[in-house]
Amino acid sequence: MKFSKTEIDAIIAASPRTFVPFNTLVLSEESQARTAGSTPKMSITELAASIKESGVLQNLIVVPGAKGSYEVCAGGRRLEALALLVSKGAIAENYPVPVLIVPADKALMASLAENCFHIPMHPADEYTAFAKLIEHGKSVEDVAAAFGVTPLVVKRRMKLAAVSPTLMAQFREARIGLDCLMVLASVDDHQKQEQAWAALPMWNRRPDYLRQMLTQGEIESDRDPVAKYVTLKVYEKAGGALRRDLFSDDDKKAYLLDAALLEKLATDKLQKRAKQIMVEGWKWVDVRVRYVFDEYVKYGELRKSKRQPNVQEAAALEDLDNRSAVLNEQMEAFANEDGDDDAFRTLEGEAGGLEEQRKALEETLSVWPSDLMTQAGCVVYVGNNGAVAVKYGLIRPEDRGDVVHAARQAGEEGSGDPLVSLPSPKTRPVHSEKLMRCLTAHRVAAVQAELIERPDVALAAITAHLAQKVFRGNDLCRCRSESVFAITETDSQSELRSAAEDVETSAAWAKMQAERAVWAERLPESLDDFFPWLLTQDQATVLQLLTFVVAVTVTGIYGTEPDRQSNDALARALGLDMRTWWTATASSYFNHVSKSRILEVVTEAVSANAASPLAALKKDAAVTGAEQAMAGTGWLPTVLRVRSVETANETDEVSEAMSPQRDEEAALAA
Repeated sequence: MKFSKTEIDAIIAASPRTFVPFNTLVLSEESQARTAGSTPKMSITELAASIKESGVLQNLIVVPGAKGSYEVCAGGRRLEALALLVSKGAIAENYPVPVLIVPADKALMASLAENCFHIPMHPADEYTAFAKLIEHGKSVEDVAAAFGVTPLVVKRRMKLAAVSPTLMAQFREARIGLDCLMVLASVDDHQKQEQAWAALPMWNRRPDYLRQMLTQGEIESDRDPVAKYVTLKVYEKAGGALRRDLFSDDDKKAYLLDAALLEKLATDKLQKRAKQIMVEGWKWVDVRVRYVFDEYVKYGELRKSKRQPNVQEAAALEDLDNRSAVLNEQMEAFANEDGDDDAFRTLEGEAGGLEEQRKALEETLSVWPSDLMTQAGCVVYVGNNGAVAVKYGLIRPEDRGDVVHAARQAGEEGSGDPLVSLPSPKTRPVHSEKLMRCLTAHRVAAVQAELIERPDVALAAITAHLAQKVFRGNDLCRCRSESVFAITETDSQSELRSAAEDVETSAAWAKMQAERAVWAERLPESLDDFFPWLLTQDQATVLQLLTFVVAVTVTGIYGTEPDRQSNDALARALGLDMRTWWTATASSYFNHVSKSRILEVVTEAVSANAASPLAALKKDAAVTGAEQAMAGTGWLPTVLRVRSVETANETDEVSEAMSPQRDEEAALAA
């Protein structure tokens, strides 16, 4: 039965309002329109605190009961909160409670009126109200006590009230979830909040991704190794600016905003360790906040030499070996017959302890050659674990000759200078690492764009990938086969964007984003609904979605030009022609290679006559001329060309034949 608002208003108008003692009220089991716990509101504790502070602001709806009692048909949670206050002695048992007394036959209708026509306060209004109470002189503790919550809860709700009005309006319209609103409220800058939300793609509006965007450039106190090394206490004492996230479960976590100060504090602290190392006899000691491999890639390295143990050390080694031998014999006896497992594990533990002692003693016998230390140095830095780390025995390029000469004088010339390791000279590559990553990223994007049109290839490729792992897993490990898919739920979009700054302007990227948007609109909001939804779809839809998700996991970005690429077979199956997706222009190629390479490319793609005039021009003019000369040629660098099966097999055979020679050369270089 449906009731109109006019009917319900007439019942309420005809019913008396009065106060009755709390101890005359009982909960009606028949006239409650709302099931207990069906609507999330403030907790009973919070409601009780509010009643204690302000009284019962909304009357309960009751019907006359037996022996002077009244049955509550609307207002059960208020009744429960009052009972809590009585049990704690906060109010008397006969506390006067405002009620509206309705006839028993109208009780259910009145209960419906209470619930159907009542519009609950929007959470945003609650946040604003908390803030206003504070403005009017109430302390955080007073407000917390009045509503039965902790001061931290009050601070968090006030913080939400400080969100940009534009974003708060979207929250009221349910266009922003509370989880994302909490992340936005963690920063005070309204413009930054709005920019971050606007930059968030519709298909990826997750709080963790939003937090990553908002905290970019900030340093997490509990994760960054340098921050852990310096410590938050020292950073704050030095006046470092920071931001705390009220919504974080870890009240000790902070975001450090002054990277320069943090690095200075770390450097000052590292200097103490550097002074200790300098007195060991090294020529130099560098202090770096972080060890950057590229900075020292041209440096050589000393190797430790092994000294002869003295009498005591030799005796200790012999004793350890003898004891280990006895334990091994005992364990072998246990293994050959049914024995006590606990006894075996005890022996195993003892043997492991002896092995550790031996390793420690062997380590003391490995020493830096003192006559070479005076030509080498060390780098003191903060390790990944947030503790001091030291890179010992580095040889600067200008000191190589002196170190090699000293090593030979020490009688090492007959063994290829085993105490010194120098980097092998490298030829300059045609393409820089940055350009190579950019080119291969464009190739990956093109493969993805082609693949979403070929469900047959996607299904075969993913099946082959999984079958390889199931049936030939050991073979894959032995031959170090590269995987064509980053199939562990890894979307390669961010990797492509990072490798190629211009990939977002490409046709392949646009095609993939359009397809992504279509699926983002079609798929259910809840992750739990994905599987049930797919079960209701036809096979073509499921296959189409599989094709897309397989496509976005295709990978294959390289920093140096490879002999073969992981997605070669896939590219051949798709008939990939990169001329459809990429063109050699000033911005995509010629600006990033040498002038001699430009001339080489124009000669190959057009003619020597076309390249000849460019030789006399400066680089910028040569780039422009090359772009004009190359227009319409469809030329591709080797890395973007798709090799035929025959060419691929020939390259692999040559690579296999060369591998022993390369290993030998590497050994000699070391």
